[in-house]
Amino acid sequence: MKTRTAFTLIAFFGVVALAITGCGKLDQGEFEMWKNEHVSQVEATKAEMSNKMTMLDTKVDGQKTALMEAISEAKDESIAAAQQGDADTIAAAMQNAKELDAKLRADLTETAEMQAEKAMKAAKDGDAELQKQLHAEAKANKAQADELKMLNAKVMALEEQVEEVEMEVAAKPIVLTTVHFASGQTGLSSKAKAMLDEIVEQLMSESDAKIIVEGHADGAPVLRGTYRSNWDLSQARANSAAKYLKSKGIDASRIDAVGRAHNDPVAPQNTSAGRAMNRRVEVILLPMGAMM
Repeated sequence: MKTRTAFTLIAFFGVVALAITGCGKLDQGEFEMWKNEHVSQVEATKAEMSNKMTMLDTKVDGQKTALMEAISEAKDESIAAAQQGDADTIAAAMQNAKELDAKLRADLTETAEMQAEKAMKAAKDGDAELQKQLHAEAKANKAQADELKMLNAKVMALEEQVEEVEMEVAAKPIVLTTVHFASGQTGLSSKAKAMLDEIVEQLMSESDAKIIVEGHADGAPVLRGTYRSNWDLSQARANSAAKYLKSKGIDASRIDAVGRAHNDPVAPQNTSAGRAMNRRVEVILLPMGAMM
């Protein structure tokens, strides 16, 4: 019983040492995982030790029985020898009993020491394996943290670039819509009015921005009619679009109507399709601080 108690204490302190020295700094989930794994290992070791102790108890019981039989036999032999007056026989029987008792004690001590050494070795091996796993986990976490740090730096750099681009875009004039005119005409078609209606809400929301209404002509000579030149014609087209926007509630002080004649074509002037594209009015939003 004393041997079993000592063996149990050795196993217990080995497990406690493993838990104290092996855990390190872990979060709750990792700690539970490693604890459960280690508890399973300890339970397995305890079960193995219990089996060994059962076998040892069986062996001890057998050896005790043998000893008692040997002692009884020795006593019988002593009695018989005494009756026979053979002192040598009595001494031999007593020596045999002492040798059996010493051998039993030696066997028990050796078995207990071997089991204790095995338990300590198992605890140390388990602790070393756990430390190895924790070290590998810490190394992997550091590598991941370094990678995330690098990615975060790249993301921040990209965000700064996007912000700069957005600021540049916000400071540039924006053509919101382009409406076209028939040759020599300045009146807005129903399609042109619908296109201007679509941008009214945006123009209202950008209350700090200026609105440039640019009129353009196709470059064909003005031979007759109300307008003396493409300058006059393009200005009249700009005035027509500006007047319509004002009628929709846009503050007149925000609107500048400008004629560009035929000096800023967007298509070739030598084809009818190209000239049709050039007869136009562009509504341009000019953010605060932006320049044309």
